Amino acid sequence: MPVRDCNTKYNIYLLYQNLPKNLSINYSIHIDAFDKITLDYWTSWYLPIPFSFLPVNRIATQLQIHDIEDREPCSLSCENHGRYVRYTNNKSLFFCQCKHGYSGPRCNIQHRCSCANNSYCLTSSICVCSLHKFGPRCYLKISIGQSNNNPCQHNEDYSGERCENINNKITIRLRETITIITSPLFIHFITAFSNVKHEQTTMMKKIPYDKYIITFIAPQSFYYIFIQRPHQNHYLAAIREIFILAEKIYTEILPKQRCSPIEELLNKTFVSYEYFNRTKYYSLIRQQYSQLMCFYDKENMCICDLDGFSNCFLVNHTFNYDCQGYNYCDNKGQCFQNNQTCPTKSICTAPTNT
Repeated sequence: MPVRDCNTKYNIYLLYQNLPKNLSINYSIHIDAFDKITLDYWTSWYLPIPFSFLPVNRIATQLQIHDIEDREPCSLSCENHGRYVRYTNNKSLFFCQCKHGYSGPRCNIQHRCSCANNSYCLTSSICVCSLHKFGPRCYLKISIGQSNNNPCQHNEDYSGERCENINNKITIRLRETITIITSPLFIHFITAFSNVKHEQTTMMKKIPYDKYIITFIAPQSFYYIFIQRPHQNHYLAAIREIFILAEKIYTEILPKQRCSPIEELLNKTFVSYEYFNRTKYYSLIRQQYSQLMCFYDKENMCICDLDGFSNCFLVNHTFNYDCQGYNYCDNKGQCFQNNQTCPTKSICTAPTNT
């Protein structure tokens, strides 16, 4: 799916094929996914419709598209015009995914395709349109001005509907005592919201050999930037109370910018307190450690301000490194995604010793 659709909710209204519906039939929903460029089939989902005695059903689901296809051998015959496929969300169920121009439970029904060129005939009445095409038969074109795709998605220096915005460019100098040559580095961007949970987006950068300066483009507006080596310390890199578009930021990571865990700041008695009883003592931390810039516990990251207060918010400190259970990396490599709830990129890294 395009990046613009990530985390987007779609409401689709479906009708039964015949009304009144047949109560002796178990109804279900079949969803197919195709590559938007090549129209190659990718995967399918099966959603049963429960409570057949109800006139209306509301079904909510979240679809996850794997990075690799899952193909398993099967004795199911698809008449040489299709292939056996298991549903990605239910491996016990399977079906025949038919080739272009064929349909039916065993792909044994040949039909004439009435879809436009460069489209895909799923059945005699369903067309899968290529990019920038739409309509029942995919004959209508989407002009560049109408397209929802990001026109500058291949140029990270710019953003906006017409690439009119210059993205923020950030340059960070690292001290030799903080990083290790050729080690990966996580860069966390925190965007603050007043009434909902702060949003965290993460990118990973490789530190070139014998280099201690990294430059990158901010993927979105932000209020805080943290850097972190896998399984190790966080450092506060930048704070912006007001996001300034097209700003060029130059900063250096010093040892004093390290965020301390509360185990280093409070005694064991305070640390053992329950969440709400423990956090009310966080104001004492700033009073006792006047030079402290940030600290964290298992749930929160806290920023210390000049007035002696700490601003705490929920943040994800750790990663499972398995791409939400779909690790496709070889040789026990770790799979990293740039966002835990709405990932748009993934990368494999060598295992890190903790």
